[in-house]
Amino acid sequence: MKKILLLAIISLALFSCEGPMGPQGPQGVGEGMYWKYYTYTVRSQDWELVISGDGLNTYYMYVFDNKDITDDLYLNGYALGYLVQSPGTDDEVITPLPYTVHRGSNDPEGTLLWTETYTYDYMPGSVAFYVQYSDFAQQQPEDMVFRLVLNN
Repeated sequence: MKKILLLAIISLALFSCEGPMGPQGPQGVGEGMYWKYYTYTVRSQDWELVISGDGLNTYYMYVFDNKDITDDLYLNGYALGYLVQSPGTDDEVITPLPYTVHRGSNDPEGTLLWTETYTYDYMPGSVAFYVQYSDFAQQQPEDMVFRLVLNN
């Protein structure tokens, strides 16, 4: 046992790191990057109905101005969009966009099935959020909360 302890002490003495500190390494990736996030609420009455020229392909949209979506961010960074479901409750969740949910209901005329799709896009100076129903129903979307995360 004494031999093992002596061997361990000798090994530590021979291989311990001592000496002058080395030069500073290069800056890591991410120097100068920033993260910002915004929370947007679209009230039901504020959704804008968009109808194509032939009356098909309807969808709802709302555009928010955002001066932090600069040309530089547009070209060299990114913006991530999210739908906030059940905002302000214990069941609140944040879902990345695009988000598609399948719905169904029964009524006197039979079973109704449709899909709701939530998307977004952005350009320098603004972000737009969209709601589209697969049956192209012109049903005003409810109040919705979205989050946008900017990284540059």
